[in-house]
Amino acid sequence: MAAASLIATALGIVLLLLTAYFLAGGALGAIGVVSDAQKDMTSVQVKMLGTSASVLNSKSGDSLLFFEIMNDGREPIRDMEAIDVYLNDQTIGWTRFTYSHTPGTGHWTKVKITAGDYTAEKIYTGQWDPGEILNISVTYSDIAPNYFKIVTPNGVGALYPVS
Repeated sequence: MAAASLIATALGIVLLLLTAYFLAGGALGAIGVVSDAQKDMTSVQVKMLGTSASVLNSKSGDSLLFFEIMNDGREPIRDMEAIDVYLNDQTIGWTRFTYSHTPGTGHWTKVKITAGDYTAEKIYTGQWDPGEILNISVTYSDIAPNYFKIVTPNGVGALYPVS
């Protein structure tokens, strides 16, 4: 009988050690996941705080609008396809326009990117760097736009009245 008691005690200690190992491992794994998520969210927030855009000028034609938008933040915008453009009509509300390489109704197109002094961009061509001006065209139909809004991939926007 004494041996059975000794074996049961040893088995109980092993089970306690295994339970503690799995609990500690699970807690450390959860802490790692939460820490990584918090680090990623902080990075996104820092980029949002460093992103700013302002509309400098607009020109309009028949179902066509041109805008000059300055990146006056400190973050470059690399993904042009992820930029959304919205036009507001007083009767139907906001209409979303997505990026297209070729002009067409319901889309916006990058005309060019110039440096702040209106010369061609020289560094990191194709990306909208701080201090550069993005020239875009928006082709629309069946609306009478009174406001223009551009929204960057990280959610920062600029609003401008259309005359």
